[in-house]
Amino acid sequence: MGELKTYSGENVELGQVGADEVSDDRRNKDLLKHLQSLVECPVCLGSIRTVPVSCCPSGHVICSDCRSQLVSCPVCRTVYPSMQLVSHLAAGIIDKIPHPCMFKAYGCSQSLLLSSLPAHETCCSYRLVSCPNILCNLKISLAGLYRHMIVNGCASQHDLKVTSSLPSVSTVLMTGRVKNVDELLYKIPLVFSYEGNMFLIIKKQSADMIQFSASILGSPEQGRQFMVSIAVFSERMPCHVVEYKGFANSVDGPVWCALTVHKDHMGELLDQVEENEFQQKFKYHYKVKISRNE
Repeated sequence: MGELKTYSGENVELGQVGADEVSDDRRNKDLLKHLQSLVECPVCLGSIRTVPVSCCPSGHVICSDCRSQLVSCPVCRTVYPSMQLVSHLAAGIIDKIPHPCMFKAYGCSQSLLLSSLPAHETCCSYRLVSCPNILCNLKISLAGLYRHMIVNGCASQHDLKVTSSLPSVSTVLMTGRVKNVDELLYKIPLVFSYEGNMFLIIKKQSADMIQFSASILGSPEQGRQFMVSIAVFSERMPCHVVEYKGFANSVDGPVWCALTVHKDHMGELLDQVEENEFQQKFKYHYKVKISRNE
């Protein structure tokens, strides 16, 4: 027999109190799961988040996107009437219960009230992002982006070297050959790890400008914790160099910090070398430095 204590004038066993709390917690979870199922679309399996909530004469709900594509209820096969029917019960539930993150299928286990969901889904670690390789058109969950890039050859991984004079700063030097400036854009992104975070160096063309930028596989807030510099230079003409320093961007956010070089001037940063079997007669160089932003 366990120790007895008094609660509201009654003798209750401590072991029984703990069991009751566990039982209540399980019942609450089961109730929440049931309520969430009442506002789940049976077609796309997404959580219905907006009102009015369409339904069939039997009360089976469906999201507005799926309803517009169907003529009969996917649950009971009853034909939808010409007048739209709505579920007031479902509408009353929607803003009072936590809803699963839209990226649940990719691994996110978060459930939040509608007022908090948009902020979470914007920076969810499982959100869908575009592969940064311009030859790849796939959208990948951020949590699996690194593996996708390495397995499919969409990025080239390189190791950083610690700067001897500044132990807090790490660097990586990239060189390669191209036929011309246009081919430079098709060189796959550089990916590297620093303090447990993955970073990308991406090259893009915007109008007549070539853009070099650093991005973190994470949120803008995480990116602002790191300072990155990129220098593009000619080895033969040391005075031909352009450099920038700024925060790391988010891989799927606006590019706030970048090094931009006019396409006509990029040729001055390439070194002409002996042409190889791929007709590549220009060599490019750029150095990346990264440190934690103090």
